[in-house]
Amino acid sequence: MVSSAHQAITFILLVVATTVCVQAQTTTQKVATAGISGKVTIKGKPVVGVTVLANHDSLGGGNPMMKRYRARTDQTGSYRITNLPAGTYEISSITPALVPTNQTDSIVVSEGEQVEDVNLVLMPGGVITGKITYAEGEPVIGERVNLMPVYEQFSRGVGSKLLTRLYSTDNSTDDRGIYRVFGLPPGKYKVSVGESGSGRRSSREYYKQTFYPSVTDTAKATIIEVTEGSVTDNVDIVLGRPVETFTVVGRVVDGETGSPVPNIKYGVGQRIVHDEYSSGSTSSLGGEVTNANGEFRLENVTPGKYTIFTAPPEGGDVPPASVTFDVVDRDVTDLLIKTTKGSSLSGVVVLENSEREPTALSRLRVCATAKSTDSAFTNSPSSSVGQDGTFKINGVRSGPASLWLCFAGDKRKQYEIVRVEHNGVPQPEVINVKERENVAGIRVIVKFLKTTGVIRGQVKVENGELPPVSQLSLSLWPLDENLGLKRSHSIESPQLDARGRFVAEGLPAGSYRLMISVFPPGRNRTSNMTAQQVTVSDDTVTEVTLIIKPQPNPN
Repeated sequence: MVSSAHQAITFILLVVATTVCVQAQTTTQKVATAGISGKVTIKGKPVVGVTVLANHDSLGGGNPMMKRYRARTDQTGSYRITNLPAGTYEISSITPALVPTNQTDSIVVSEGEQVEDVNLVLMPGGVITGKITYAEGEPVIGERVNLMPVYEQFSRGVGSKLLTRLYSTDNSTDDRGIYRVFGLPPGKYKVSVGESGSGRRSSREYYKQTFYPSVTDTAKATIIEVTEGSVTDNVDIVLGRPVETFTVVGRVVDGETGSPVPNIKYGVGQRIVHDEYSSGSTSSLGGEVTNANGEFRLENVTPGKYTIFTAPPEGGDVPPASVTFDVVDRDVTDLLIKTTKGSSLSGVVVLENSEREPTALSRLRVCATAKSTDSAFTNSPSSSVGQDGTFKINGVRSGPASLWLCFAGDKRKQYEIVRVEHNGVPQPEVINVKERENVAGIRVIVKFLKTTGVIRGQVKVENGELPPVSQLSLSLWPLDENLGLKRSHSIESPQLDARGRFVAEGLPAGSYRLMISVFPPGRNRTSNMTAQQVTVSDDTVTEVTLIIKPQPNPN
């Protein structure tokens, strides 16, 4: 506690230095000439034969095609991963029962750079074990046991990584109802079993989330403290009575004629709050369709607030419709969703100059978004762009509609909307669409964006050492307010690595705001943030140095 408080005072930081921007060499294709090396040890002794991974997300955004490079440690515990292209890498080891004592975070590697001393210091993880039974004493077989880290103890960002690791491990009970969770980093945890929140279940009854020692209120849960190599046993939980679920039925009808709408897809949406750190919306759209009488039926629904929405086929003239309802303590019957005929937006997409033929736009899609109560669950209607540049978006709701580029096919070929015209008149941010109106004569003027700009930077501390990277966060966005959703792809913020380095690639030329946020240890709210303007040019690398000055916490 004293140490954490001391860190909070020492590293409540203020970014005060300016950015030094220097144009460097022309960006070229990445060559796999870099390398990362280091040692893997336990209590100062080398660990032999451990596989070390360098995970490289070349496209960003958690791309499923992430490349994984690997090497094994030798007799001295040393590893060397070679032939790496420039980029950002996450370093980890395949050691299920061992956990790192140090947080390596990510490593930014330049072309041809040999990064040394990326060491992994491992220690035995902790173990939590116990038994899950029904109230009658019978074992609960094959039930998943959940561990919830007490986030205040973890540095910012570490908790989410830990949670991902926990949920990727098989923590299920065996045929005796016994579970054993191993490889836990030191810290504090709450143990639970059963299902949290509301939603749809696979059976008529389900068990409410129950924490050790057999309580349903998370505030009353006993906190289990795990230390290096510790074993905490007899963490037993007894499930209470099962909770009943309910049935929801209704119909989808034509709003004009009242006739049923058969064979239309529908989904279920719900606004949820997980905890004080996360909330949002969730939706489910499977292969469910209304029957010949336009009827839908939901089974095993738990108490909560829901929205059922229709999902008309792409290109149809009927926009999504919905109904919101509450499930309390009984079945819900006679719900009614009325569909209406939508409006349309049509016109042509043209390039701002003639450097490219219209066929270059044929992989674009134009979307129209009109805000509504169910917009969090439904997709925006869209239209592909023809080889002659024409488009027509059907099924648009009445009201103010925003046009944006929702798909470009290739992330390396980006476009942005310069302006939107209707019958030759420039339009503001939205086009006002009346009910069942066919708005024609729209011109969407776009320009092709070169994405060859790079920002490469270093964060330093004035007269001091860099605090843990988990306490710092970088954000990057264009200063041009007209971009917004008008771009075919968004700008991704760079990640700081363990050395305070970062790189943002694939940027169009322009001015950007680079913001660094400082988080006290164990906190998810920033103590302060400072922005710096950075100018990016085509085919160049802009070097940036951010100097952080420590400042005592006045509180």
